[in-house]
Amino acid sequence: MRTNRAFTLIELLVVIAIIAILASILFPVFAQAKLSAKKTTSISNVKQISLGTTIYCTDSDDVLPSLYYYDSADLHSPTTQGFYYWGIKIQPYVKNVKVLLDPLDTDDDQVVHDDQGRGRFDENNAYRDYVIGGFPSYGLNYRYLNTRIDTADPNGNNPYPFYYVGKSLTSLAATSSTVMFGESTAKDKSRPNGGIIDKPIGYARIEPPSYWTNAAYPNATGQGQLWPRYSRDLVIIGWVDGHMKVTPLKKLIGTGTTPETLDIYWNGLAP
Repeated sequence: MRTNRAFTLIELLVVIAIIAILASILFPVFAQAKLSAKKTTSISNVKQISLGTTIYCTDSDDVLPSLYYYDSADLHSPTTQGFYYWGIKIQPYVKNVKVLLDPLDTDDDQVVHDDQGRGRFDENNAYRDYVIGGFPSYGLNYRYLNTRIDTADPNGNNPYPFYYVGKSLTSLAATSSTVMFGESTAKDKSRPNGGIIDKPIGYARIEPPSYWTNAAYPNATGQGQLWPRYSRDLVIIGWVDGHMKVTPLKKLIGTGTTPETLDIYWNGLAP
């Protein structure tokens, strides 16, 4: 007579233990693969932004985009509130605002909420294009790739006594060793309405080493608002000539003590 044999309790426990061991091995692998895919997306974003900026320059007499252009009367894109940051200015060439956002840049902060409390990723945010332009995941080396003019902008209705203009690519001696974009954050900057931004939301600008403070990590001012999201010390950098490189933070600091030597990989003078 044939009998149906069931698993014993010991056998079931052994199977469960094996499954648990396999899961403990595979889950970190899956998590790492997912993180690697997001990093690849971020590198691709910087590549597309850099390419879009290069095409922008071609159409602008070889001049790089300014950090932003402000005209309170120019509301052809109403949700900019008149602030047309570099990321919005290059949109005709990249045609996708999502490339301005890193997959890991998911935090929010009240500084980017509209009057109805709608947050950073709310499509109905009344300041949507201002938020995307002013707080993307990647910042521009505006100190050296722009010139600040300390008079009112003669073009448009700008109430501020200064404005930015982009520099010509031909004015840079070493485009392949000059930072253009890097992973960034507005963390530890002051909010206009008081207080400090405490979430690592993105930021449209990054600072060269001569502007880095003595604040220690995780205070972002101590590394010029650069904010590596995939490794503590390795930041995704887009260089002016268009190539990408995951670069150690310390490799972005020149030797010496003067701004010219400290900022050698930012000011276009690197050999």
